[in-house]
Amino acid sequence: MNNSLANFAETTEAKPSGGIGNSILYSLLAILLLALVAYIIWKIVKGKIYKKRAEKAEKIKAKKTLSLYYEYILSFQEIIEFTQKELESFMNGSSKRKMGEIKEGSKKLLVKLANRNDFSSSFLEKDEYKTFIKNVENINLVQCNLWDKKIPETLEFFKQQYDAVPEGNKKSEYLELVRKSIVEKYYE
Repeated sequence: MNNSLANFAETTEAKPSGGIGNSILYSLLAILLLALVAYIIWKIVKGKIYKKRAEKAEKIKAKKTLSLYYEYILSFQEIIEFTQKELESFMNGSSKRKMGEIKEGSKKLLVKLANRNDFSSSFLEKDEYKTFIKNVENINLVQCNLWDKKIPETLEFFKQQYDAVPEGNKKSEYLELVRKSIVEKYYE
């Protein structure tokens, strides 16, 4: 019996198992743990990354909208100035144009400007452009020969905003294009 107990003890004795199996198991557990930690870190950092991207995109969009706003201000003011010169030459008797032609020309250009797709998508839903929208509506509703009497504050708004547009090559190039376009399309 002693002999059978000794044999049993030898067979149940803890023997060091093969090192390769344990190494693979520990490596897999380490990889899973590392993947879990990486996933948790990604979940924490992902929100911040997306927030920064959204802020950056919003800043770029705001900058483009401001640039577009400046272009509209320049265009409206140039139309106003051209129309006022035409009205003045009509009143002096030096114009070959009729009052109806002058009124129709300004109306056509102002409406065309206000009906552009980028106008509504850029300005209508934004609170910071409400005054601009109101003044665009005013100038489109009143005939050009009555601007000085009925909406002098609108004319002053466009003049002030025009003066506030930063100087530079882009402004002078854009003004040149606008002036050329007004001359070509006013009486078209």
